[in-house]
Order: sequence, then structure tokens, then C-alpha cells
Amino acid sequence: MPHPLRYLLVACLGILSLSCAPGLSGTARAAESGASHYSQGAYGDFLMAFIPGPGFALRSDTIYQSGHMDGTLKGGRVYAGLDQTMTLNVTTISRMFEVPAIGGFLGLGFGVPVIFNEHVTGDVTADYRARSRRAGLDAARQLHRGGDGDRGGLSDIFFMPVMAGWNFGECSLTVTPMVFLPTGYYDKNALTSLGMNYVTFDGNLAFTWLAKKRYELSFNAGYMINTENPATHYLSGNQFHLDWTLAYHVNERLAFGAVGYVLAQTTPDTGTGATMGGFYSSGTGLGPAVTATLPIGGKDFTFVAKWLHGLCAEHSFRGETVYGSLLLSF
Repeated sequence: MPHPLRYLLVACLGILSLSCAPGLSGTARAAESGASHYSQGAYGDFLMAFIPGPGFALRSDTIYQSGHMDGTLKGGRVYAGLDQTMTLNVTTISRMFEVPAIGGFLGLGFGVPVIFNEHVTGDVTADYRARSRRAGLDAARQLHRGGDGDRGGLSDIFFMPVMAGWNFGECSLTVTPMVFLPTGYYDKNALTSLGMNYVTFDGNLAFTWLAKKRYELSFNAGYMINTENPATHYLSGNQFHLDWTLAYHVNERLAFGAVGYVLAQTTPDTGTGATMGGFYSSGTGLGPAVTATLPIGGKDFTFVAKWLHGLCAEHSFRGETVYGSLLLSF
């Protein structure tokens, strides 16, 4: 009999295929500037819903992103194409308490993202016809302009005002609402801004199943609700995101597997600043991941590495995302 994880893998690949289907993403437009507070693959991890116990947890994620997007409004201009590379670090601190009254854990946390450097280049291309002064005939012509920019610094910090988790034998479940605040530098006329300039509410539900045979299935489903950007009067549509992990744990200190994400905008962009219309965005990606826990100085340090390759995206960035993460509980 086929192993049940084969069916799970087929199901995940089916979700990726559907989200890349032309009917679902063919006329998509990204949230404002082709970006949002969701970062590709950021929620997908090993044992993402498992709570090891009460105490503090420190996590440092160093992320490299490189991607391309066709057709978007950014810095007050409509660009035919944008290319972006960015290196950043996100440091997250959380505290969990055991609460017998609910049979689980309650906690809170916050995260501070710092962009080391963001580099964006854009091309403005327009086709038009003009009359030749010499021949007096119309001729097809093309206007091409370009621009670029670099910037680094504090991005939009986020809070997890409540974190609730339960471990049920082989299964774990967590509920984590998050709030992103507009603390990063923003200039509506610049190609490079460090923040979104609006508040986002993100509700998340995570589930982990770690079988006795050391196979793991984990996923995090979230829904982002955005507020209007007061500088541009642009209200980005709400977004659903799903991150998943399929893995095999060699032992308690080593595991490897595959991670992926699905992103889909569920409501159109609105507001007076949405001059390109109320469209929808979508995107998917997947790649390998590995984790190892090493004892250093009497403490267990967990290292995670993952690479996500963008499979498809419409008017949102598609490319490569690489994570190098360090976790410490105390």
C-alpha cells in the first residue's frame, strides 16, 4: 500500500498547479507596489505549530530575496518591469506560559525586521505612433526610460499580542494573530521604501503532525487584512497565504524536507489611488529545507536553511528566496 505521505505530497502539488492555472492568476494585479507584509515562505518551518514548553524563544532569520515583476505602480509611475534584490534580518522574541486552565500555552511576542540593502530597478516602456517630419508618414516608435534605487534600515515591526498553542500527542495546533505597524521609511515617490505605510492584521492558524515514524506534515494558514495607505489613498486587497512543510526527521536533532507557499488575493484593490483598477494577485513557490540542532555552551542552538523558488506569480515578485535561521529557547 502506498505511504500516506505520498497522497499529501500529491495534494500539495495539486494546490500549486491550481494556483498557477491561467484562470486563477491570468489577470492578477499585486497589492500596492507589488508587495505586502507577507514574505514568501516566512511562515513555513519545521514543527511550526509545536510548543516545546514555557519560556523565552529567540529567533534570527537572515533572508535574501531576488525577484522580477511585470507591470506595477511604484514611486508614482507605471513600470513595465521591476527587478528587486534585498537582504534583511528579522529578529523575533516570544514568551510562552503554561496555562493549565486551557490545557495548553499562552504567550506573546514581537519581531523587528532590518533591511541591510534593498536594490530596485525599473523600466518604463510605452509604444506609440508619431509622424515623420521628412516623409510625413506615421511610424511605430517606443519610449523607454529606467530608474533604480538603494536603501536600508528599519522596516515594519510586528507584534503577536496573543499566542495560543496546544500539543495533542502526535499533533500540535497554534493560533497567532499578528499586527504589522508602519515603522519603516516610506516615500510614495521613491522606488525604494522600507515599509508599507499601512497597518496589516494577520490571523494565523498552524498545525503540525509528527508521526511515530518521524514523518512530518505542517502548515500555516493566514489571512491578511490591510488598511489604507494614507499617503497614496491606496487600499490593498486582503490576502490569503498558506505555508507548508513535508519533512522526515532522522532523529531529534536532524531533519530535511520540502517547504512551499501559496498566496492569493481575495478582495480587489480599492481607493482613489488604485488608478490601475481593482485586480487580484497570486503566487506559489517551493524548495528544499534542512534543520540541525547542535549543543553549544550547554544550550541547544537550532539552525534552519531553506530555499524557495517562485513557480508562478502575476504582477507580484517571482524569484528566489533563501533563509538562514538561528533559534534558541531558554
